[in-house]
Amino acid sequence: MKTYIIGDIHGAALALEQVLDWSNFDFKKDRLIHIGDVCDGWSETPECVDILLKVKNLIPIRGNHDVWCYDWFERGWTPILWTQQGGQATIDAYVRTGQIVDKRHREFWQSQIDYYLDEDNRFYVHGGWDYRCNINFLEEGLLSVNAGSIAKECHWDRSLLAGAASASNGGRKNDNIFNATKVYKDVFIGHTATRDHLPHQYGNLWNLDSGAGWAGKLTMMDVETKGFVQSDFCADLYPDEKGRR
Repeated sequence: MKTYIIGDIHGAALALEQVLDWSNFDFKKDRLIHIGDVCDGWSETPECVDILLKVKNLIPIRGNHDVWCYDWFERGWTPILWTQQGGQATIDAYVRTGQIVDKRHREFWQSQIDYYLDEDNRFYVHGGWDYRCNINFLEEGLLSVNAGSIAKECHWDRSLLAGAASASNGGRKNDNIFNATKVYKDVFIGHTATRDHLPHQYGNLWNLDSGAGWAGKLTMMDVETKGFVQSDFCADLYPDEKGRR
């Protein structure tokens, strides 16, 4: 079994199909970790969920946009902050497909988790954690506070990325490992789109959000080798849509 990680998809099912195909992903044997933000942006969020549901060994991590979609499924909430940041495309897609009443989709949004630590001490989270308060996310603080605080940091934090970038002097491939991440073999995040549409490395921290929700590409990486494939530009895959632009 190989383990792969995919960055923020944002409703780009065509890009998701490309990277799975080009990685020769085995839906029955390989493991796929999705780093969050399946929804919001392009017009095919239900199709993205359908594809992910085919993966036998799926680890679905919740992103901040996924929280909004979950709240809509569960409570009917439609805050303007969500609808103006791609959420309306998700609503429209579920109305178009009728899959808002699909039990499998509701269970998918319910099943997402806030973070994941694998058997090789690799840590996966959508945003990060406030390293200024919690050096070791799993052992020094966050698990002793309420679940709401944990979730907010997991979904929204950008301080960890900023700290790791500063520790590596801003270099994408610098070997300097940030103090807050050195307890782990690797840390994988999304949430913050890279401007050059490539995955970025800061010591042992990897940012896999290569801008698929905007005009960029979707990235899929082998967590062991760090080899990766990327989709075509999502703006080219959906020429008649704006995405989150």
